[in-house]
Amino acid sequence: MPTDQTPAADPAARPPIPTSVRVAVIAMGVLAALMLVNAGLTWYAFDTFVDALVEGNDDVDRGQAETALRQNILVYGLLGLLIALSAWFLPRRQPWARWVGLATSAALALLTIFSTLLAGGVTVFSLLIAVLSIAAVTSLMARTTRDYVPRLGARS
Repeated sequence: MPTDQTPAADPAARPPIPTSVRVAVIAMGVLAALMLVNAGLTWYAFDTFVDALVEGNDDVDRGQAETALRQNILVYGLLGLLIALSAWFLPRRQPWARWVGLATSAALALLTIFSTLLAGGVTVFSLLIAVLSIAAVTSLMARTTRDYVPRLGARS
């Protein structure tokens, strides 16, 4: 009586998920949630944010404030979506998920650091984003994550 004993047919034959991959997935999941909530709340209260920007800055007119907020919604929404996809597909050993997660987390870390320097102060939100981004980048670059996820372009 023949049985199929290939590794694909036996779920127990799959390698366990390394801690570095779990840390990356959790960090990217929280980052994605924060980015998407930020974009959603900014879109929901768009007029309130525009009014606050115009009233708080003498150099900013309504058109500039609307443009800045639309860019904010677009950037944070897109980054949140890409990071969420990476977090979802990384445990499924998709090589593109590692690279997209690495690129978007690094971009978000740099964006947060530069915007904090330009603003002249650290907020709890910016500190949380920076720490989670750095955690995601270091976890995605870890040797155990590289060993767990096949190389990009490798055939399975």
